[in-house]
Amino acid sequence: MKQVLTLVGILAFVIPVSAQEVGLQLYSLRNQFKEDVPGTLKIIKGWGITKIEGGGTYGLSLEDFKKMLAENNLDVVSVGAGFGDLENNVDKVIENAKNFDAKYVMCAWVPHDDNKWDLEETEHATKVFNEAGKKLKEHGLILAYHPHGYEFRPWKDGTLFDYMAQNATDYTFELDVFWAHHGGADPLALMKKYPDKFTLMHLKDMEHGIEGNNTGHEDVETNVILGQGQVDIAGTVAEAKKLGIEYMFIEDESSRVVEQVPPSLEYLRSLDEPEIGLQIYSLRNVFPTDVSGTFAKIKSWGIHNLEDGNDGTYGYAMEKYKAMLAKNDLKIVSVSAPFEELQNSPETVIERAKEYGAKYAVCFWIPHKDTIFTIKETKLALDVFNKAGKKLEEEGITLAYHPHGYEFRPYEGELLLDYMVKNSDYFDFEMDVYWFAHPGEDPIAWLRKYPQEFKLMHIKDCEKGVKGNQNGKSDVETNVVLGTGQIDIEAIVEEAKKMDIDYIFIEDESSRSEEQIPESFDYLKDLKN
Repeated sequence: MKQVLTLVGILAFVIPVSAQEVGLQLYSLRNQFKEDVPGTLKIIKGWGITKIEGGGTYGLSLEDFKKMLAENNLDVVSVGAGFGDLENNVDKVIENAKNFDAKYVMCAWVPHDDNKWDLEETEHATKVFNEAGKKLKEHGLILAYHPHGYEFRPWKDGTLFDYMAQNATDYTFELDVFWAHHGGADPLALMKKYPDKFTLMHLKDMEHGIEGNNTGHEDVETNVILGQGQVDIAGTVAEAKKLGIEYMFIEDESSRVVEQVPPSLEYLRSLDEPEIGLQIYSLRNVFPTDVSGTFAKIKSWGIHNLEDGNDGTYGYAMEKYKAMLAKNDLKIVSVSAPFEELQNSPETVIERAKEYGAKYAVCFWIPHKDTIFTIKETKLALDVFNKAGKKLEEEGITLAYHPHGYEFRPYEGELLLDYMVKNSDYFDFEMDVYWFAHPGEDPIAWLRKYPQEFKLMHIKDCEKGVKGNQNGKSDVETNVVLGTGQIDIEAIVEEAKKMDIDYIFIEDESSRSEEQIPESFDYLKDLKN
């Protein structure tokens, strides 16, 4: 999808990110820096982190400290600034940011007396941030205020933070998910309410059982490994990805920081790996006789995410069908979008996706006569996909096309699929590795050639010795357990982990699908681990 094309950054710790990177707030290691500055910087480098938020030099000269940063491949992208300097000496703030070549300036606290924080203090802080932020903008810098919890006290129908966000004309916010949660706010809801206001994040989790308050104070030992506490880290990280928040800084203020940051990084890496699901067309012969039992079987395999295969609800009313899904902890995250429906009534595709709460709609086939598929059919498909895709995008749904092999025919020195990808303004792609390999293409090469275009994947293996074609047709009995056929599933999955792929759907169209799917699922789980 060309209008959202972004560069992919990959940390040395192998955390794939889209338009954002995971860094570290140096305050996390304040005690370590007191003892050993060069050794502490080496610890950060060892974690694979390259982006940091800081602003001081820990008693060293600026020149010496920057030399150590360069030796450890550390880049200060955000510096801290005191509220008093922003109000009375903004030139000092600008100079410090420029010294570090930082893009962001963050303020983490507004001084106030005896926990008194009301509209008067809020209005004053907002005025100072807007005035300072305007001057910072003139020097190519972005000011971000880091709420600490006291801003979430009631005001009108919302909170005092609402006043700050609604009147922030020349500054942005750094969302600390711990302090927002601790102050009584929902970090995820804040991001959705103010999608253009947050430019940075602090990732920090809170021990279960801790009750928050709006004072902005808490025992630092309540900081736990990301994903182990009560803050919705997975949800906020996913939303940050959607919003394009540039940097997410881990901040761990506990005495266990050195032990906790590595598993926190591992947790973040796991969030970016594609989730395994099932294309339920695989069980098309089983569903008609026992829908409830088939859903229960899928649950028993440990699968939770489904892609529907345009088979409807098998005669059940929608609410009953959805109730069976919910009972078995199953969710349809991708719905079918037949070509003719996209062409004539994309509204019904939107309605179906919304009914399930699905993020994706996928078209699996472009109608064409016999084996004839040329640039004429390609251009027609592009017109349909882009028009329908734009409508779906306006409703928060991503359209994806699933190539079937006939798109790999030559056109002007490349292939028809190259032409499709380069003109896919309002849709993305679902790669079926079987249907890429079957006509002789290398799925990994295509993933690397167009790293931002594939959002979904069908994972399906082909019996050894089977010869392919460009017709999009093959004997379904050539589908075998993943890892036992002629397709390099392991290498493809490893490449997919580096990409912005949300779901990998197992698809097994053979008559042995019930026996083969659990084996294939176990194989994929082993690869992910």
